[in-house]
Amino acid sequence: MAASPGRKQSTSRMGRPRDEAVDRAIMAAATDVLRQSGYGAFSMEGVAARAGVAKQSIYRRWPSKGALLLDIYVQGMDEDGAVGVPARGLMADFQAYLSQSVQRLQDVAWANMLRSIVAEAQTDAALRATMIERVVEPRREVGRHILRAAIRSGELPPQTNIETALDFAFGAIWYRLLLGHAPLDRKFVRQVLEGLFRPNA
Repeated sequence: MAASPGRKQSTSRMGRPRDEAVDRAIMAAATDVLRQSGYGAFSMEGVAARAGVAKQSIYRRWPSKGALLLDIYVQGMDEDGAVGVPARGLMADFQAYLSQSVQRLQDVAWANMLRSIVAEAQTDAALRATMIERVVEPRREVGRHILRAAIRSGELPPQTNIETALDFAFGAIWYRLLLGHAPLDRKFVRQVLEGLFRPNA
């Protein structure tokens, strides 16, 4: 697997511990710059100026702006907490599962951040691999758990292709996120579920 482009080691080669306060200042500054200026004007220089640190202080921690934004996004996911699986049945569980992702992306700043990470990942294979590992796969694993339970309970047929079902569900969300042509909301989540699991209802 490609080397992770995320946050670098917490100590320098000389063994000096990194200043976590500087980390927080940089991440807060990056969030502010992205929120106020958008991805087109986002730069490490702008983040450094906002945080009051040297640009090299940022690059010692993150090799690229995509890696910095990915760390911020993952930290926000951690603050949201793990996706719960209440085991109330396929439709209720999968709706709760998808709704947590959609709720986060209704915040314009978070939606723009994820769009920016995806844009960077198109030309940065290491960032793409890390995004899949840290953002995509943890979410998909929860979805696999829900769908396997639905197969065991008989709510889904045993031949259900779990990976394709997840691609359909998240593909619809990504499409609206990236193009922004229609609302990304709970109503849309319900429509995705009906189309995926009850196409003839």
